[in-house]
Formats: sequence, C-alpha cells, structure tokens
Amino acid sequence: MLTSIKIVFHQVIETLAEHGVKGIFHPRVFWNRRAIPVEMDLLTVNLPLAGQLNNAEFKFFEITMDDLRSGKWTFAVPSRGLKAVRNLKRGYRGFVVAKDSTIVGDLWCIAPRKGGKPIYHPDLRMLDIVCGIEDAYAFDMLIPSTYRGKNLAVPLQKTLQSALKMEGYQRVYGYFWEDNLPALWMHRMLKFKELPKRRVSRFFFLVRSQKEVV
Repeated sequence: MLTSIKIVFHQVIETLAEHGVKGIFHPRVFWNRRAIPVEMDLLTVNLPLAGQLNNAEFKFFEITMDDLRSGKWTFAVPSRGLKAVRNLKRGYRGFVVAKDSTIVGDLWCIAPRKGGKPIYHPDLRMLDIVCGIEDAYAFDMLIPSTYRGKNLAVPLQKTLQSALKMEGYQRVYGYFWEDNLPALWMHRMLKFKELPKRRVSRFFFLVRSQKEVV
C-alpha cells in the first residue's frame, strides 16, 4: 500500500509538471473512449535475437529485481522506478531501454510460468481477451517525452516479443487507445492484428467496457 501511495504521489507531481491539471484527469476520467485490442502471432514473424537491437547509444534488455537492487540503474521518470519494483514483486516482466545508466523507457508483460495456469490481468476483462497458457499480455509502455522521436518504441516492443518467442510463447496481446496516434502507428507498423474495438468509460477506479456496435 505504501509503495502504491508513493507511486501515485510521484505520478501527480510528474504529470502536473508536464501536462498541468488536465493531465491528472484525462487518463482517469473519460466516457466512451475507444480501446483497440491487438494480437501478435509470434509464430509467423521473424524477430531479432536478444541484444541485436542494441546500438552505440541505447541498450534494450529485460530488467530483473537483481538489476534494481544493484543500484546500477536509475529511471528517468521516478514513478517508473517505484512501479518497476512493485511490478517485479507481482511477477510481471519488464523490458527496458537504457542510455548509459539511465532507464529511458519501459514496457511490461505478464506471461504464464512454464506448466502454470493462464494469466490474469484486470485489462483482460476490459478488453474481453482470454489468454491461454502459451499467450502473454503486454501493457504499460512509457517513453519519457524527452526521449520520444528517437525510434525507441518499436525496438522495445521487438525486444519483448523476441524474448517471448525464444521461450516458446505463441501470442502476445495488448491494446491502445484509438486517439493515441503514436501508439496507433506503432502497432500498425509492427503489424499487430486489430481485434474488435471496445467502448470504455472510466471514473478513476470504476471501469465500464462494452463491445462497439458496428
């Protein structure tokens, strides 16, 4: 609980600094916003091996709790560092992009452990997605505004997909908001299959979702 309070506190400070008061409410209070669930069939795509997306300036890799405890890495966005600790404790997996010793982007996923049960995440109910034991769900990617426009989102997604494919997973699910144009173009550039849209309304922690009637 204390960690969650710290995360919210940092998020409020960060959002106010970048977007003002409007930024606090926009992602938490809305009506009939279109969510587009997506699916990537890992069996049909050729992906780079882990490490092949690294370059002289940026490094892409999966981060672990040992990495965080080592003190080697800091997060450009403080709330993301706190969230990383919480997510790893929950069993989620984090994929990051780093510049020198600073994490400048992160993406999370939940995948079944070998021989384990299918995964659960609150988003899956909102999206009407049922994951099998060979499916993963990717969520909550953030590239700070100062690092956007440097072509980091696509290789970060490919890093996650490459790792999962090598471990034998068959599909990765996710979603984006239709009014988030950078996310829309990124998912289409990566050739995600778009599933039926959902109409989502939210008031802070209360979420209502229904299939869009065409």
